[in-house]
Amino acid sequence: MKQRSFIRSKIIDAWQRCIEDDYCNQRINSERSLQASFWSHLNASLPKTRRLFIEPSLMVRSRSGVQRIIPDIVVCNTKEVISVVELKYLPRTQPRYKKDIESLSTIAKNRKRLSITNDRFKGSEQDATVYSLSENVLFVWAGVHAHERSNAGALYSEGYPSLEGCFLQLHAVTQKHKNPLIVSRR
Repeated sequence: MKQRSFIRSKIIDAWQRCIEDDYCNQRINSERSLQASFWSHLNASLPKTRRLFIEPSLMVRSRSGVQRIIPDIVVCNTKEVISVVELKYLPRTQPRYKKDIESLSTIAKNRKRLSITNDRFKGSEQDATVYSLSENVLFVWAGVHAHERSNAGALYSEGYPSLEGCFLQLHAVTQKHKNPLIVSRR
């Protein structure tokens, strides 16, 4: 669990800096810019042995066919995926998270059968690696959104046993004429 606490603290710190440095200074205006800001802060805080992928494609085979899941950010150490992050940018409305949590749950349920590769289509190969998913993957949902009226304080992973004990939820709750309230739940 030491690995999960390391990446958890780095993710929480990167989220806080992303919101305080970029969102509060009006540098974030879309989910893509939130993704870029968060990636930048997280990448700068991690050792060079960590690798971050933006929107890698994961294929999950099930009884109903093949499902393609594209998480926002995946963090790897030298051999394994250690965190999967879903981001949401809805500063004027309540958070929408159900689809993201279902995707994270599907990845968690199938972690022994999934991998990510960084091979190149063209160009010279530097270090093509296949990354399996660690047993200790940290799954993260992070969103910029308005105050929740109905589900405030709830852990979104409730009811998803595959995410139990390995889920982190981060919020930047927007407020009129104030900086967002930054909250983490696990």
